[in-house]
Amino acid sequence: MYKWFGLSPMPCETCEVLRAQLDESNRERKDLLHRLLDGNKTEPLVPPSTEELKSIQPAFIPWRVKQQMLEQEDRRSAELMKQKVKEIAELEHELGVQ
Repeated sequence: MYKWFGLSPMPCETCEVLRAQLDESNRERKDLLHRLLDGNKTEPLVPPSTEELKSIQPAFIPWRVKQQMLEQEDRRSAELMKQKVKEIAELEHELGVQ
């Protein structure tokens, strides 16, 4: 009867859900295709970070190793403090402040 009178059949709910999912899938596919083809033109590359990477430390560090690490850090900070005191003394000497 639908053919004779040119009527469209009544769509079932399942068909409508499938049609909506197919439309969504097609839209996403077109969007991804456009991004892939036009992506190089619109998005500039981000330069790699110059941040210094730290090595991964194990969860358990033996006391001797930890003690050596702490001593090394103390030596480094003491050396930096000596350099700063030396720089300040040189600046004071240049400015004549003493």
